[in-house]
Parts: sequence; C-alpha cells; structure tokens
Amino acid sequence: MQASILRSSLLIGLGLIAAALPATAVPAFTIAASNVTMPASGNGSSQYTVSQIPLTGFMNVNCAYSGPTTDAKIPTCSYGPIHVQSVTAGQTVTGTMLFYPYGVAVPLSTPHSRHAPAGLALAGGLLLGFGLWRRPRRWLQLAVLSVAALAALASLSACTGSFNNMTPGTYQYTLTAEDGATVNNLVAGATTTIDVTVP
Repeated sequence: MQASILRSSLLIGLGLIAAALPATAVPAFTIAASNVTMPASGNGSSQYTVSQIPLTGFMNVNCAYSGPTTDAKIPTCSYGPIHVQSVTAGQTVTGTMLFYPYGVAVPLSTPHSRHAPAGLALAGGLLLGFGLWRRPRRWLQLAVLSVAALAALASLSACTGSFNNMTPGTYQYTLTAEDGATVNNLVAGATTTIDVTVP
C-alpha cells in the first residue's frame, strides 16, 4: 500500500516538474516546393527547399504522382538513379525537381554540365571560320545558307513546339525528402504535395 502511494506521489511530482519546465520548440523537418506549369515544349521544374534536416548523414529527394488513378497522359518526375547528397543536422538544402512531358525519353540522370551548348557553338564557329579562311570568296554563299537554315529551323520548331502529347489538367505530385543517419541507421522523412498543370 505504501509502495503504491509512493509511486503515485513520484509520478505526480515528475508531472509537476515537467509542466513547470519551459517548453522548447523542436524544429520541424520540412520540405516546401513550388507548383509547376508545363511549357508547350520542354521540361517543367519545381524549386524545393528542405529545412531543419534532423540527422547528419545522407538525404535524397524523390517525386511521384499522388493523385487518383488516371489514364491521362501526365508528366513524369520519377527518373534515373536516386541522387543522394551528404547533409548535416540543422542544414537547409535547395534543389530542382524536373518534370518531363509524357512519352519523352527521360535521361538516366539529370545533366550536370551547362557548358555543352557553348562548346558546340564555339566548335561550329571555329569550323565556319576555318572554312571562310580557306575559301574567302564563298563567304557570302555560306552566310546566306546559314541564315536560311536558321530560319527553316525556327519555323519548324514554331510549328511543332506546342505539341506536348499530354492531357490538359492539374495533377497532384508528392515530393519526399528522406534523411538517413550514418551512425545509427535512423531515418526521417518529410513530404509536400504540389500541383502540376498541363495547359
């Protein structure tokens, strides 16, 4: 009898002490992302921010369609191997999730180099320059041919640029940030839902 009274008194005392201590706010592990409107041609993108990462270790962000079952031709954001990056507890990470049109070949991984178009333009300019240097009288013919080719390419892309083969509408997607600790195998996750609009 005395043991149960002592146990009850101890529990009441611990409860009063816990209630008297100031409440400390635990930062919430969150992911926020922007909605997407798919362009008439090309890829859409959502900028995301993962805040207050709880565990030091590795994090990845993935994406999947989360709306009702549908036969609509919708964009895809699930592609390639999962990109994992090192993170520290309390860190904030930003990134971009790409959305590809329905039926488009999706690369195995997202491209990291932004220098390829500039390199191709430089190589083309050098080849054109060497060609003009070798045949100085043909420069006018080459210039007219180049302008005509660019005009034809622009009109071709203008005619076909609006066909993205997707079903118009607004679709729900879920982005998930997964944080795994390197030491004790703990895992934490945060999700957010965004709208992807196909005009």
